[in-house]
This record gives sequence, structure tokens and C-alpha cells, in this order.
Amino acid sequence: MNRTEQLAKITLNLSEWQKLYYKHQQEYIRRRLEAIKNLHEKKTRKEVMEIVGCVEQTLISWIDIYLEKGLAGLVAPIRHQKPQKLNPEQKEQLKTMLLKQKPIDYGIDRYIWTGKIIEEVIKTRWNLELKDSRIYQILDSLGLSHQKAHRDYENANPEAQKEFVSTIKKLQELQPQDKLIFYDEFAVYDRPSLYYGWAEKNTKPEVPSNEKRQRQKLNGMLSVDAVSGEVYLQLQPQSKAEDVAAYLADLCQDSLQENCTKIDIVLDNNSTHKQKMKGLFHDYLVAREIDDKIEVNFLHSPAYSPDFNLAEYEIHLLRLQKLHHLPSTVTIEQIQLALEDVKYLMNPEQIFRTLEHIFRLPI
Repeated sequence: MNRTEQLAKITLNLSEWQKLYYKHQQEYIRRRLEAIKNLHEKKTRKEVMEIVGCVEQTLISWIDIYLEKGLAGLVAPIRHQKPQKLNPEQKEQLKTMLLKQKPIDYGIDRYIWTGKIIEEVIKTRWNLELKDSRIYQILDSLGLSHQKAHRDYENANPEAQKEFVSTIKKLQELQPQDKLIFYDEFAVYDRPSLYYGWAEKNTKPEVPSNEKRQRQKLNGMLSVDAVSGEVYLQLQPQSKAEDVAAYLADLCQDSLQENCTKIDIVLDNNSTHKQKMKGLFHDYLVAREIDDKIEVNFLHSPAYSPDFNLAEYEIHLLRLQKLHHLPSTVTIEQIQLALEDVKYLMNPEQIFRTLEHIFRLPI
């Protein structure tokens, strides 16, 4: 029996595939998973090779792994058997470097240690060439992990979370002229951001910051379309109730130009999102003479449940993609310039998958 016949006899476990795809962020593992999924969807090998960008021999090797070991075999990490080039003393120096210093200390205008930057500094310090995949293995052996602290909200109401998920699922059944929007706010400063960094396992990295210096700040207001993934972003000096109301009125006016006649807007429970803001928002619609042209419904996400707001995921991506790798001497004007053309951070499929993740959050 050839490979194609063997594949045809296997039923792809989509639930397991989805979990593994979310769990493993490495591109080479995701390409393997996508290849097998596309083969199960009756695409030809040639089509799959074009989709994932591989040659036939590579695809055949993935098929063989899948046939022998299943999906678990596809996500097994690549282990390099090459001898280690860093001696024990150099490894300890590398660990100290990542914990105590920053790339800027080595003439690189960044605060974040990425694999490529570590690779560059190792080459400069010890005249050794290591691939970033090997570097990550060494860091794991040194007890380091790439992490950021997060809050654990103990006051969340499980029943409110269940009801919210149920409501969002119903609202997903949209008419062509309807929109489902998630909204949230964030702040940016001309100061080091709380980025991911290397730290001892079960600890968190510290970011040096001179808090006596006067800081400049901008408030970001971000909405994301829960179907298309389109982002609507404004940066303002303030984010009071009147600022939020004006932003949402702008959003509605622009949506009208796209022939949208109904918007459901998901907000969190910030004090600037309550009755005062909604009253001002209605006044803005009346002043623009569009209050009778578009229907707007507000829905509040459950209290103490930031993970249930799609906009939170967008803001996280925004910081990763646009802010975390800016020069260490960045100004507020440069930040504003970096964010001015943001339109999409996730495509529709990624939006759908993120919502599915939200629906499966433990309650």
C-alpha cells in the first residue's frame, strides 16, 4: 500500500490538530501540521508543496513521520547532535549576560535579547557561530525561559463568563451589513516597555527604568472587527469618557461609509465605558446626524476577564510587532509614526481561531 492509500485510511483528529497547532509556535512544526491537514483535505502534493513552501522530499519525510508516529511525531522538536561549542565557563557568562545586561551594552540599539542578537554577540565575544535553535537549547539547559509575568484574576464570575461566551457565539451570526467589534485601550510611553526577556525559570525579568525623568504618554484606542480582523486605531493625549465616545462615533461614521447599519461593540468594565460615555456617544451621533442611520449595541465583557476580550490579543500583537523592537532611545513621535498605518494584525482565519480559543478558556 502506497503513502496516499495509507493516508486515506487515517481520519485526521481535528481537535488534537488544533491543540497542537496552538501549542507549538515554531514555524517548522506548523508547516508540518499544515501540510498534513491539506493532504487530508484532498489537495495534491504539488498544491501542498506550494502552500507550505517545501520540496517533495521534505513533504514525503513528513508523511512518513505522520504515518509512523501520528501528529505527535510531527511536533517532535528537531534535536541537533552536534557537539557543544560553548564551554561551561562561557555558558555561565552567557547566562549572566542575559540576566544582567542588555544588547545596548554590546553596541546593539535594542533592549530585547532575541535569538539573532544573542547569536551575533556570541560571535563577537567568543568568535563562535551558533544557530539560534542551538542557542535556545543551551538556554533551556541553563534553566532560562523566555517569559513575562501575568495577572491571575481570582474575582472572575464563571457564570458571567459562560453567558458572555454564549452571547458572542450568537452575535457571530451576522448579516452582511452588521459588525461585531471588540474594543480596548492601552498606553504607550517613551520608556522601556515590559517586554519578554530571559530569566531564571519561575522568576520574571526586570526592566531598568529611570522613573524620575518626565515621560511622554499617548493613549491608544483600538477596535478589531471580529470577522475581518480589521483594526481601527487612534492615539490620543487623553482617554476619558468623552474621548472614548468621540472615538466610537468616528468608528460608526466610518462604518456607515462601508454600508454598515448595525454594530455590536464589546467593552470591558472600565469606568470610562459606563453611562456617561454612552450618553456622550449618543450626543456625538446626533450632532453628526447619523443617530438614526446606524444601530449600536454595547456589550460588556465579564469583570476580571481580560482574556475574554479579543482586543486584548490584538494589543498584545501590536506591542510585539510594532513596539518591542524599537530602538532603546525611541521618542513618542517615533512610536506614533510606527503605529499610524496599522490596519491588520491578524487575518480572518487567525481571528476565528483566537475566538475559538476564547470560547475554550477554562471557566
